[in-house]
Amino acid sequence: MLRDVPFRSGGHAQRLSDEWLAKERESIRGLVKDADILILAALIPGKLAPILITEEMVGNMAPGSVIIDISIDQGGNCEITEAGKIVVRHGVTINGIKNLPGMLPTSSTWMFANNVYNMLDFLVQDGKIVLNREDPIIASTLTTIDKTVVHAGAIESGL
Repeated sequence: MLRDVPFRSGGHAQRLSDEWLAKERESIRGLVKDADILILAALIPGKLAPILITEEMVGNMAPGSVIIDISIDQGGNCEITEAGKIVVRHGVTINGIKNLPGMLPTSSTWMFANNVYNMLDFLVQDGKIVLNREDPIIASTLTTIDKTVVHAGAIESGL
């Protein structure tokens, strides 16, 4: 849809004219109506984010649909996103949580640490690591045992 958008040096998109922006909205109207989830992230460095999704478009979405507007720190791409809030409008949940990209490192670190903890908790029995190779979870995570490659994918690849 944005294939003919003018770019300035450095590869950043320039602000669209009102006419072009109206054409873009019209071209995505049908897609928005049929979408279960929209992730909005259109930004122009140093400028307000362009409004791509109007309230009317939100009103035409199916109840239960979701909009994640990660451009909210620069105004948002949805006309009715509320900065810092998760709201329901026209039956659609709109997430306007600020600085969502900045939250990801914390979330991914927590998720990784939680996964490692749960894996170790699964492997340790009576204070010792037990590798039951018949267990599909354990079998799928092992690469080598006693200097022998045991992972099916690694064996298949010729390692």
